[in-house]
Amino acid sequence: MTRKKHSRHKEKFSSAFATDLNASDISRERQRARALRHTQWWKRQTAKGVCHWCGRQTGAHQLTMDHIVPVARGGQRVKGNVVPSCKDCNTAKKQLIPMEWESYLNAVRKRAADDEPSD
Repeated sequence: MTRKKHSRHKEKFSSAFATDLNASDISRERQRARALRHTQWWKRQTAKGVCHWCGRQTGAHQLTMDHIVPVARGGQRVKGNVVPSCKDCNTAKKQLIPMEWESYLNAVRKRAADDEPSD
């Protein structure tokens, strides 16, 4: 990787976890997320009716748009950073990145497995 290319890559990576965003940056990204909700791509994602985080089957209209890296933490409104999430998971995740709430997610999956009826 060339020096110039490396510095651009480094800037791009480090900005994904920025915590010093101003209100206008956050507002702009949230507006972009609202626009993304009206695309056919997003409608196909929610039509599956499955929460990305817990895997629970819900109705398509009960899924919310969750940013993997939250907007407030520097996440952007791009297809690779948004997933359909049930309200419970989206509320529990708040502004955490997946590494920070991995233990919560594992507990939810374990509870779901324990709740399954045994044959």
